[in-house]
Amino acid sequence: MTATSVLPSGSPPVGEFAVSAFIADTSVLRLGVDSVCRVTTMPVQEGVELLCWSGRFAQPMEIPLQDDSDRIHFSFNCLLQGHAECEFTRGGTAHAHRIAQGSGNISFGRGRTGRYRQQGLLENVTVMVRPDVLAGWDQGLDRALDKTLASGQAFLEGHAGGELHATALALSQSLRVPSSRHPLWLQAQALAIVSLFLESRSAQGSHEAAGLQRQRLLRVRDRLLCDLTQAPALADLAREACSSVPKLERDFRKLFGHSVYGLFQHERMQLARRQLLEGGRSVTRVASELGYTNVSHFAAAFRKQFDVPPSAFKPRVHG
Repeated sequence: MTATSVLPSGSPPVGEFAVSAFIADTSVLRLGVDSVCRVTTMPVQEGVELLCWSGRFAQPMEIPLQDDSDRIHFSFNCLLQGHAECEFTRGGTAHAHRIAQGSGNISFGRGRTGRYRQQGLLENVTVMVRPDVLAGWDQGLDRALDKTLASGQAFLEGHAGGELHATALALSQSLRVPSSRHPLWLQAQALAIVSLFLESRSAQGSHEAAGLQRQRLLRVRDRLLCDLTQAPALADLAREACSSVPKLERDFRKLFGHSVYGLFQHERMQLARRQLLEGGRSVTRVASELGYTNVSHFAAAFRKQFDVPPSAFKPRVHG
């Protein structure tokens, strides 16, 4: 069952409006000529509601609001022709957030106050979830989200994706016009939006984690190659990468194409080759300077990499 309110024309609103009152009856607002706003709400299940906002404001509109909904809002902007932004006061400071088409946010703030501004057309779908219901769905999988929501002042932007956009748009269109869609379809799509938001966060987190791990592996490589006379212990390098030794070996090979000690030995022999080609050093001296106490071991390692003995790279003297 849905409830729809259409804002009549008239004078702009004055004072703060509670979100719950605004959702229940939008007639408390009055808009100017050629402006219209339709808000459609639908219960999804206990502790979950669906809201569709479709507003077109000919002139800039500002609505002062107080959030008393006690809900986490998963809000996605399906269509924007114009400009829209919201502003919330946290710690005595106003924080503005610009609203973009094809993007969504997760917000939560008991008792927070703010302002919503819009000019032009905006179509938005929001799934409002009670915190304990979300906790049952997520079960601590997204600790960063849990921590942010626990602060009571959350506004997480930048959630996007083709499937998320398509799902929100289909819901928006079904709620804006008379639809033959079964209530179970509407319920399923609303829950799908929440899941797609959580998947979007997971993808962002994986990308950020991959970037951080790459930086760690680059630091490990730099430490490994800073002294080619002696390789550091794998356990020390694993601690540098915040990893286990087996995982370090797997990740290192994937990024650099060599095992940890394989890269060390490759670069060590490359340096030996350059030193021999430069002249002025005997094979014995090069081996010693690179940490070898046994020249035959050095020669065997050199031959393994270049298929020739180190003496083959000694410059020839022409008389």
